[in-house]
Amino acid sequence: MAYYSRPPRSNSLFGLIVSGIILLALFGWIFETLLPLLIIGGVGYGAYRLISRQARLDKATTAQRLQNLKSDIQIADRKLKVLKDYLANKEYKQYALEARQLLPKVQKIQSEANELKEKMDSTIYHRVIKKAGEVETELQTQLLKIDITPSAFSKGHANLDALEIAPELSTVYNNIQRDHASILEKISQADNKEELTALHEANMQRFEDILTGYLKIKEEPKNYYNAEERLAQAKAALEKFDLDLDETLRQLNESDMKDFDVSLRMMNAEHKDYAQEAKTSDIY
Repeated sequence: MAYYSRPPRSNSLFGLIVSGIILLALFGWIFETLLPLLIIGGVGYGAYRLISRQARLDKATTAQRLQNLKSDIQIADRKLKVLKDYLANKEYKQYALEARQLLPKVQKIQSEANELKEKMDSTIYHRVIKKAGEVETELQTQLLKIDITPSAFSKGHANLDALEIAPELSTVYNNIQRDHASILEKISQADNKEELTALHEANMQRFEDILTGYLKIKEEPKNYYNAEERLAQAKAALEKFDLDLDETLRQLNESDMKDFDVSLRMMNAEHKDYAQEAKTSDIY
């Protein structure tokens, strides 16, 4: 019977040790090489998902903003048509109220279009900006034409009513408003502007009193004594006040012309001296 001896235990143990070392080396290589790659890949994938999600949200937000901009433009267009009807029917008070509400909305359209410029078709963007600018200019121009100023709203709408109730005052009223604005601008540059402002405001208050009384009588003449006579007197007083403001404005303008007059006199004097020298010259 053949006898097979058992392999030496030392060789088996050595093999296990070598295998363990190889496995440890393999795990170490995986840990040092593959794990960072896996981490980087995981972070990259997470970032991709986050960026993709944010991009989808931004796209949805941009789409909503573009839709809101389109709606705002449509609403503004409808408002403009209504405002044109107000002007045609000489409903200046209502026009002023609606126009002042529309102005900031038009400015918002311009601002929003500028922010969304990169997301809009170039032709559409330029058309929107151009139209919004034209509308803003038109509204401001019309408000100036009918002389609607912030102070007009704080005095019982007397100035607005003047354009509807008493169209015969439109010329003198417009002249007074323009002179009033010019005088205030001149006074703001004067050294004694507090004193001049107080005097001018007192005069303007008398104008407001006469205008308000005129409108009350004109609206319901049967409720007042001597209505026609008092209306004529008030109209004459307003026309005289218009002339007084013209004179005030001329005086304020003349105060700015001192340097002009001095320079003009000096230039005339130099011109006369030059002409005299030319006459006495022996060259010719």
